Amino acid sequence: MSDGTPAEVVAGAPRGATDKTFELLTALADGRPHSGGALATTFGISRAAIWERVQRLREMGADIYAVSGKGYQLARAFEFLEAAAIEAQLSEPARAVLAPLTVAATVDSTNQRLLEATAVRNIHGEAWLAEFQTAGRGRRGDRWLAPPGAAVCLSLGWRFEAQPRDLSTLSLVVGIAIARGLKQIGAVGLGLKWPNDLLLNGRKLAGILIEMRSELGGPCTVVIGVGVNVALGPALQAQIDQPVASLADACETPPSRNAVAAALLNALTATLAEFAQSGFAGFVPAWRALDALADRQISLVLPDREVLGVARGVDANGLLLIETHGRTESFLSGHVRLREAG
Repeated sequence: MSDGTPAEVVAGAPRGATDKTFELLTALADGRPHSGGALATTFGISRAAIWERVQRLREMGADIYAVSGKGYQLARAFEFLEAAAIEAQLSEPARAVLAPLTVAATVDSTNQRLLEATAVRNIHGEAWLAEFQTAGRGRRGDRWLAPPGAAVCLSLGWRFEAQPRDLSTLSLVVGIAIARGLKQIGAVGLGLKWPNDLLLNGRKLAGILIEMRSELGGPCTVVIGVGVNVALGPALQAQIDQPVASLADACETPPSRNAVAAALLNALTATLAEFAQSGFAGFVPAWRALDALADRQISLVLPDREVLGVARGVDANGLLLIETHGRTESFLSGHVRLREAG
């Protein structure tokens, strides 16, 4: 097992100030107060330079407080992601398919790292994790906000030797996999919002971004990006324009981030193998059991119109069913919003 310090900043991420900043985060990881003077001595820099690094961490979203007469302190103890700690909790089937994990301190985007790698190698089973993404992104081009220590952000490369006929349902299957993994570590109250959001009691807990590289009539490679909120502080929640939740709210005991990462990889590898064999049809009951939209009034925003109606689940092809004006229509894509009844 590693010594609990973050991995180096990797290619594609800004260097210099960022890696020095993470050194400070290592010193504060115990959650106890540390005086500016002691930190300055440890790192051989001035107290003013320590303050500048604290400010950079705060800009990333880290909850660091200045405690009068005591120094700087994180709101909670910080657990770094560690490849060895994650790999120790992997199931045997997951170990068999996964390559050694890459865990970065700072990277532009874990999805981007894997997408670029598809040009030079088969990335099946490669997984990237990062403490902080400078250009993390979500569906529809939104930025994914995840301060150091507050989330688990990972990307997994997967290759389908024969492109599944119902590949368009992959985001639904991945949502089921995430729910399965988080339930294994004690999360309750989970639901899925079509097509790719995991909710906790109606608030967004996790998001999914799937990007694909395929050959005509040949294999298909996908990069599956997953971001799960583990412990978001109030400062970050104020920056997000929708209700959000954290795993700390879903579990009786706040979960280890390394345990969360392992649970996600265990569930993803098992579920993706199942999907490659049987397609989406066998997942319909699992989706229905988690469907957070079922029988609720929604609006579906399409490029040319907005559809208002009642959500009636998904069909065997993963299409969203909406009952409107006495008839049920099916939809392949669109942005869903919940509406107040009445």
